[in-house]
Amino acid sequence: MNLKKIFRIIFLLLAAVCFYVVYLMHSKLSFIDTPYLFGGIVFLLLGLLLFRKKK
Repeated sequence: MNLKKIFRIIFLLLAAVCFYVVYLMHSKLSFIDTPYLFGGIVFLLLGLLLFRKKK
């Protein structure tokens, strides 16, 4: 596998974990843990935009 694909998968998995923690905190305790929310957004953007192919 290509190193870029590995990093992309890792970033997307980390984003999914962060968003899952935000979901759990909001559903159980009725508040959003903002560091996990911001981390999920950053990891999602890194996974989607960092390694785009240039046309």
